[in-house]
Amino acid sequence: MIPLSHEHHDALLLAWRLRTGDLSKREPELRAKHVSAFFEYRLVNHLKLEEELLFPAFRAVLGVEASLIDVLLSDHRELRAKAAAIKAGAYNQVDSLCDLLERHIRTEERQLFVLAEKRMKPTEMAELGQQIKAQLSWRTPNLERTGISRTNCRRG
Repeated sequence: MIPLSHEHHDALLLAWRLRTGDLSKREPELRAKHVSAFFEYRLVNHLKLEEELLFPAFRAVLGVEASLIDVLLSDHRELRAKAAAIKAGAYNQVDSLCDLLERHIRTEERQLFVLAEKRMKPTEMAELGQQIKAQLSWRTPNLERTGISRTNCRRG
């Protein structure tokens, strides 16, 4: 889960920068541009990986607690809708998207991952981690040419 947690960290950092950090006082269009670029080049693939690989693996071991995955999938739909609205000019949605993104990530990290680690065998968790790492390596576009990188997520 470490590669996903790294991506979560970057998303949380961007949300912080947009709400209270160096980007909080910038023009609405610039804030929206940061959200749109990060969503397109980082989160689209991240959400898809969770939906196609992580959530099915976790659902298989969680039993009744798998309903948490349904909540997270609903969050994914809402994040996509907010990102599309922001890209279309609804700049006033940036803070709302940041709030949802933070809540969603905290739920994954503090609830879903903890439950799954308790229920999955260490070998299953390690195999899933390798699959995630492999998927991330071929799904992640060349971010350097887009101007979005882990470094840029941390500093304007």
